[in-house]
Amino acid sequence: MTQVVGISANTAAYAMEALKPAPRTPNKTVIEEAIHALARRVEQGSDQQLRALINVVKPPSLALYFLTSSHHQNPQATYEQVQEAYEDNESRDNDKAA
Repeated sequence: MTQVVGISANTAAYAMEALKPAPRTPNKTVIEEAIHALARRVEQGSDQQLRALINVVKPPSLALYFLTSSHHQNPQATYEQVQEAYEDNESRDNDKAA
């Protein structure tokens, strides 16, 4: 005699959650934590090599600022302003050539 057990899809999905592998932590997070730990060691100690190293390896917030600074839109000039700038440069070149 065979017993057939039926379960819903939701129950099966809930049971499978336990079998999923744990999500990996991104390398960026691991590196940021290591830099913060190094900064704490520098604050507590007086090792000059560590101080030099922390000056080379900047905090992640500063690196993030430089990486995202290109995303800020610069104000654009009007056509008249561009034309004036070209004329100024052209007149300067003519003055230098003379």
